[in-house]
Amino acid sequence: MNFLFSLLYAPLVFLSLRYFDIKIVSIVLFLVSVLWFSLLKNKKEFSRIPPLFYMLVAIIAYFSKAFLVLKIMPLLISTLFSLFILYSYLKRKSIILHFAEKFSRTAISAKEKEYIHNSTLFWFVLCVINTAIHLTIFLDTNISFWLYYSSFGWYFLFIGAGIIQFLHRRYIFLRCDDV
Repeated sequence: MNFLFSLLYAPLVFLSLRYFDIKIVSIVLFLVSVLWFSLLKNKKEFSRIPPLFYMLVAIIAYFSKAFLVLKIMPLLISTLFSLFILYSYLKRKSIILHFAEKFSRTAISAKEKEYIHNSTLFWFVLCVINTAIHLTIFLDTNISFWLYYSSFGWYFLFIGAGIIQFLHRRYIFLRCDDV
């Protein structure tokens, strides 16, 4: 649901504001977020944070009547995600390692765990780059750039980084292990 909401957020906000008042768009965003939150009642607390965040933004947008409040949402999410990645690195409880262990079919060696932990710093830098792009888009008046990058453009950044990470692991890290 997070993926779907992040993909559709910018185009839906953009199109909705062409036909409806910002208050109506804010109410709909709030109601969709409440529905989303209620669907996650049996999930872990962390997965319930995004809909709460969208509810808060919808309330602020409703009372401020400012499109910038809705426009800043991808920037805020990117910033929070960057801080979360940094926090997981500093606490030595890498979120990337958590998911690697969860989905790995074999045990992960101590050396591989250290590699994954260190690669969390790479992902943090990437998240900061993504946040900087979102900030540039937020400050720019070109709404088309915001619409495209906030919807799906940032996925290309992360897919490219994933390919780089895969190639580095396969052709550098694992080769060093063979020597």
